[in-house]
Amino acid sequence: MSDYRDKVYDVAIMGGGPAGATLAARLCRETKLSVAIFEQEFFPRDHIGETFVHTIVPSLQESDALGKVLASECYVKKGGGFYSWDPKQPWATYFEHALHERDGYLRWAIHCNRSEFDHILLDHARDSGAEIYEGTPVNGVSRHDGLTTLDLGIHGEARCKIFVNGSGRASSTTITGERQFLSRHRNIAIWNHVVGGRPAQTLPGEWNIFREKDLSPVGSLAFEDGWFWYIPVPKIVQGKRVVTYSLGVVTDPSVLSDPKKRFTDPRIFMDTARRVPLLGELLKDAQLVSDKFMTAPNYSRISGRMCDWDKREIRIGDAAYFVDPLFSSGVHFALQHAGMAVVMIKAAFDDGMSEAMKRELWEDYQETLDAVARGFALGIDQWYTEIARDNPSSVYWKHRGGEPTFVTRADTFQALVNGQIHGDLIQVITKGTNSVNSLGKEGALRRTHDEIAQREPPSSARVRLKRNVDVKPSMTLEGPAMTPDGKVIPFLHGPYWDDPQKHAKDVLQLFPGPRGCHRFHFTDGESNIKVKFIDAEHKGLDLAERLKGGQYTYGQLKEQLPGPQQHLLLLTVLSDMVEPVPTT
Repeated sequence: MSDYRDKVYDVAIMGGGPAGATLAARLCRETKLSVAIFEQEFFPRDHIGETFVHTIVPSLQESDALGKVLASECYVKKGGGFYSWDPKQPWATYFEHALHERDGYLRWAIHCNRSEFDHILLDHARDSGAEIYEGTPVNGVSRHDGLTTLDLGIHGEARCKIFVNGSGRASSTTITGERQFLSRHRNIAIWNHVVGGRPAQTLPGEWNIFREKDLSPVGSLAFEDGWFWYIPVPKIVQGKRVVTYSLGVVTDPSVLSDPKKRFTDPRIFMDTARRVPLLGELLKDAQLVSDKFMTAPNYSRISGRMCDWDKREIRIGDAAYFVDPLFSSGVHFALQHAGMAVVMIKAAFDDGMSEAMKRELWEDYQETLDAVARGFALGIDQWYTEIARDNPSSVYWKHRGGEPTFVTRADTFQALVNGQIHGDLIQVITKGTNSVNSLGKEGALRRTHDEIAQREPPSSARVRLKRNVDVKPSMTLEGPAMTPDGKVIPFLHGPYWDDPQKHAKDVLQLFPGPRGCHRFHFTDGESNIKVKFIDAEHKGLDLAERLKGGQYTYGQLKEQLPGPQQHLLLLTVLSDMVEPVPTT
């Protein structure tokens, strides 16, 4: 491997975690671009986040790392999760629960030892052709004359054409902007590992859908001061491979001021966990592996910018945003961002695409990540509201009905209407009703849902597109869920999950490449919000013509338009692009 000081890399990545390693591996395997990773630590190293959701499976398969992970001993196959904030009615769910009920196929993920898992992915990036520099932190970056210079401190400098920040939520580079909180809950996570715990799938009760087939779930169990996680993790203990259980508590830091609730004390930690219904049964014979506890702030935060075309910089993984780990989403987001970044970077080097469309594509990344993060955060905050409803003495009860952390914006409304909060999450927090109306009105998700209903015009009102709103051609990273020949994305294709590597060619890639689209937008800069549509699916150009005329009432439009156009109409309304026609 030649010295980085002598090169100008096409792509330099700061951080060798799952996001950076996956991006590097795919770029090396799918292009001729030169790629380097600069990682401040030496692998293997420990990391929080030991259980994943099913979406990581196709992402790993697309990078060709899945076989290496499954050939290792670092994981336990995961069938779903159970959530208990009311011990009388725990709620359990498979991944894509509704699809499983229809087709019977189990979508699965893994629990894992992160030090081994992350090391496998970094080695895979190296094997794929990326240059890896461990123990080489990036102190800062600067952009001059079309190149980005990485300040590597005592290690000198490196240069690249495109810089990717995958270094985690604490990093700061040229495009960070203000890092806004996504939740009013400023939690802390405290965790350790135990041996001698019982598998969660052995718990009694009709609710336990995992017991019959011995499927391993993640357990999330609420109590008055927050919630505990319970995750099987294969580790080496005293020279032997054993299944330990990661046991962690997420709580408000103010709780720790009570001497009886100093959860870094081994006795207090274990006594508290054993008093939690169901969890106590699992920990009856369990012992801590170590008296040393790990802690991490658990603040849901979002970067001001996710990417910048002019600076040729992209943020991925926790460097883009971090949300509460309740639904095991961290590595899911990291690998999704990596998949999108592959498309963005390929496009950046594509001489056949105009610079205007490249800019549109990168801006699509910004808008998509911002909406997903804000929408997902609403669901997490609602979970804490539901904890408070069932635990009136909870520290979270005092937050009920408080002011939202961020002003609900049009892109947040779009995220909810577009289903960015996964159906499995909705199923869990509604305890299977799948109705947001069943949730506590004090919660962020319920409040936003109610606000959407209030923003629709009266059915009798004639409406039109605002004079400063028009439609422009654009590009999106969003791929189709189904092609005309019937091929679908992996989550919809049941047989894929029996053998993802065997059936890889039977499904669509998650992000197959740039896709032409259109966007409603404000022509005079009144707002930066846009509404994206694929005309073949949503007939947005026809909707624009109908709205420009102003001859229809809102009720007439809803009655006459097919479902996709109704959906698009609602998005334009929520984005303040539609106005009543003045009466004469």
